[in-house]
Amino acid sequence: MSNDEVLNNDRKMTSVFERFLSLWVGLCIIAGILLGKIAPGVAQYLDGLAIYVKGAPVVSIPIAVCLFFMMYPIMVKIDFGEVIKAGKSGKPVFLTLFVNWAIKPFTMYGIALFFLGTLFYHFIGPDAVDPAGGCHTRGRHRGDG
Repeated sequence: MSNDEVLNNDRKMTSVFERFLSLWVGLCIIAGILLGKIAPGVAQYLDGLAIYVKGAPVVSIPIAVCLFFMMYPIMVKIDFGEVIKAGKSGKPVFLTLFVNWAIKPFTMYGIALFFLGTLFYHFIGPDAVDPAGGCHTRGRHRGDG
C-alpha cells in the first residue's frame, strides 16, 4: 500500500455524522434557537451554571463540559512523542503563542462587536451588550445608543 493510499484511508469519513458534520452543526444551531424561544427558562438555567466574576459570566460550566467531550476523542489520539519533537523548534511554538494570545482575542472581540452590534442587532435587540465592559454595542457602532 502506498503513502497516498494510507493518507486517503486515514482521511476517509466513514460515519454519517462525519460526512454531514456541517448539516449537524446547522441543525443544532437551529434547535438551540428554537429551544431558547420555546423554553427561555432552560437558557436562563444554563446561564446560571456559569462562574461569574464582577457580575460577568467568565466560564460556562455546560459549555466547558460539552467542549471536553468534543475534544476528548482527539486528545487521546495525540502522539506525545511528536508533540515533544515539534516543541523543540521554538519558532512555530512562539508564533502560535503570539497569534493565540496577542492577535486572536482582539479579532474575536471585533468580530463579536460586528455581528452582535451591527449585523444581527435587529434580531437580538438591546441585549447585545459587552458584560465585561458594560457597553452597549449598538451605541458604539451606530451612534444612536
